[in-house]
Amino acid sequence: MRIDVYLDCAEQPFESITPPETFRLDTAALVDGAHELRLVATDDDGVISERRMNFTVQNGPSIAVHGLVDGDTVTGEVSVLANAYGSKIGDAFEPTRIETPAPIPTWAWVLFLGIVAWGAGYVALELNQRNALPRIAGAPIAADTSAESPPADWVELGAQVYGNNCSSCHQLSGGGLPGVFPQLASNPAVLDPDPTDHIVAILEGSSGKVIDGVSYPGPMPPFAAILSDEEVAAVVNHERTNWGNDAPLITAVDVQSLRMQEQQ
Repeated sequence: MRIDVYLDCAEQPFESITPPETFRLDTAALVDGAHELRLVATDDDGVISERRMNFTVQNGPSIAVHGLVDGDTVTGEVSVLANAYGSKIGDAFEPTRIETPAPIPTWAWVLFLGIVAWGAGYVALELNQRNALPRIAGAPIAADTSAESPPADWVELGAQVYGNNCSSCHQLSGGGLPGVFPQLASNPAVLDPDPTDHIVAILEGSSGKVIDGVSYPGPMPPFAAILSDEEVAAVVNHERTNWGNDAPLITAVDVQSLRMQEQQ
């Protein structure tokens, strides 16, 4: 079985893979706007199947316009206010960068205050959970780093890494595919207080697992060469805290220690 991956109207694929396999789509090399990803699968008998997926790239700044709406009919001179803004993960929040002068509705203020209150409670809960952070067996962590907490943006990063690399097999719901790919919800390895098996599965891949008496032949590719320590820690924490899962969190230091141990 082979999958050829085409972008837009290209006649030659930019990637050919043997499924299931992860490939990288670098949107930074694409112009902002609408694009199409075309995947052509050819089985061992030469039978071809095709799937097309439309997506929009938005790496550049977003543009806001006030005073003119799509489809408006106007006459004379029109006063139009234009604003552009953008940000990246890790940027400090600066309201002036995204503010376009316009009245702020009351519901927006209520929503903002509610989010702030929820965020304060969430941070307090995470700090309490961090006190129970497990130590990886056989991979001791220095005292001055073991007290570190996961970066504040791990929630967003974990969801992004999972959506890009894991959801096609384990599904966005964490339910997997029965008899092919195991579910992550209530998965013993995901819930284990010792995260070693969980991290190793992501770094080195896995296949032929038997969970609760069910065999899962679908191979999981290794991500050690693709994901950084921070990305592995973020996606592990994403899986350990979603779909009803409630397991202790880890940090990039934990991943780094185990990665070094496996390389020895």
